[in-house]
Amino acid sequence: MKNKILLIALLIAGAIVGAIAGSGAEHVDALHWLAYSKSISISPSEINLVIIKLTFGFDFSMSVSQILFMILAIALYPKFSKMIG
Repeated sequence: MKNKILLIALLIAGAIVGAIAGSGAEHVDALHWLAYSKSISISPSEINLVIIKLTFGFDFSMSVSQILFMILAIALYPKFSKMIG
Protein backbone atom coordinates (compact mmCIF):
# COMPACT_ATOMS: atom_id res chain seq x y z
CA MET A 1 0.00 0.00 0.00
CA LYS A 2 2.86 2.37 0.84
CA ASN A 3 4.41 1.75 -2.57
CA LYS A 4 1.22 2.64 -4.45
CA ILE A 5 0.85 5.86 -2.48
CA LEU A 6 4.52 6.67 -3.11
CA LEU A 7 4.13 6.14 -6.86
CA ILE A 8 1.02 8.33 -6.99
CA ALA A 9 2.77 11.04 -4.96
CA LEU A 10 5.81 10.94 -7.25
CA LEU A 11 3.63 11.17 -10.36
CA ILE A 12 1.72 14.15 -8.94
CA ALA A 13 4.99 15.83 -7.94
CA GLY A 14 6.38 15.17 -11.43
CA ALA A 15 3.31 16.72 -13.04
CA ILE A 16 3.50 19.81 -10.81
CA VAL A 17 7.24 20.33 -11.28
CA GLY A 18 6.83 19.70 -15.01
CA ALA A 19 4.11 22.35 -15.24
CA ILE A 20 6.35 24.86 -13.46
CA ALA A 21 9.32 23.97 -15.68
CA GLY A 22 7.16 24.20 -18.80
CA SER A 23 5.84 27.64 -17.93
CA GLY A 24 9.39 28.80 -17.17
CA ALA A 25 10.74 27.36 -20.43
CA GLU A 26 7.98 28.98 -22.47
CA HIS A 27 9.94 32.21 -22.94
CA VAL A 28 13.33 30.60 -23.67
CA ASP A 29 13.82 30.16 -27.42
CA ALA A 30 15.77 26.90 -27.15
CA LEU A 31 13.31 25.36 -24.68
CA HIS A 32 9.92 26.64 -25.83
CA TRP A 33 9.02 23.15 -27.13
CA LEU A 34 8.80 21.96 -23.50
CA ALA A 35 5.73 24.16 -23.02
CA TYR A 36 3.84 22.61 -25.97
CA SER A 37 0.63 21.08 -24.65
CA LYS A 38 -2.61 19.57 -25.82
CA SER A 39 -5.93 19.69 -24.05
CA ILE A 40 -8.91 17.34 -23.89
CA SER A 41 -12.08 18.89 -22.56
CA ILE A 42 -15.81 18.53 -22.23
CA SER A 43 -17.56 21.86 -22.03
CA PRO A 44 -19.68 22.45 -18.94
CA SER A 45 -23.22 21.09 -19.02
CA GLU A 46 -25.88 22.23 -16.61
CA ILE A 47 -28.80 20.28 -15.16
CA ASN A 48 -31.41 22.35 -13.35
CA LEU A 49 -33.54 20.22 -10.99
CA VAL A 50 -35.36 23.19 -9.43
CA ILE A 51 -33.98 22.62 -5.91
CA ILE A 52 -30.43 21.98 -7.07
CA LYS A 53 -28.41 22.97 -10.11
CA LEU A 54 -25.62 20.62 -11.21
CA THR A 55 -22.80 21.61 -13.54
CA PHE A 56 -20.49 19.03 -15.07
CA GLY A 57 -17.33 19.75 -17.03
CA PHE A 58 -13.87 18.34 -17.63
CA ASP A 59 -10.55 19.75 -18.84
CA PHE A 60 -7.29 17.79 -19.04
CA SER A 61 -4.10 19.38 -20.33
CA MET A 62 -0.61 17.86 -20.47
CA SER A 63 2.63 19.45 -21.66
CA VAL A 64 5.85 17.87 -22.91
CA SER A 65 7.73 18.89 -19.77
CA GLN A 66 5.06 17.30 -17.55
CA ILE A 67 5.36 14.03 -19.45
CA LEU A 68 9.16 14.10 -19.15
CA PHE A 69 9.07 14.80 -15.41
CA MET A 70 6.50 12.05 -14.86
CA ILE A 71 8.77 9.60 -16.72
CA LEU A 72 11.61 10.76 -14.47
CA ALA A 73 9.40 10.15 -11.42
CA ILE A 74 8.69 6.60 -12.61
CA ALA A 75 12.43 6.03 -13.14
CA LEU A 76 13.21 7.27 -9.61
CA TYR A 77 10.40 5.28 -8.01
CA PRO A 78 12.44 2.10 -7.28
CA LYS A 79 15.14 4.13 -5.52
CA PHE A 80 12.61 5.93 -3.30
CA SER A 81 10.76 2.67 -2.70
CA LYS A 82 13.92 1.04 -1.32
CA MET A 83 14.54 4.03 0.95
CA ILE A 84 11.08 3.73 2.49
CA GLY A 85 11.36 0.09 3.13
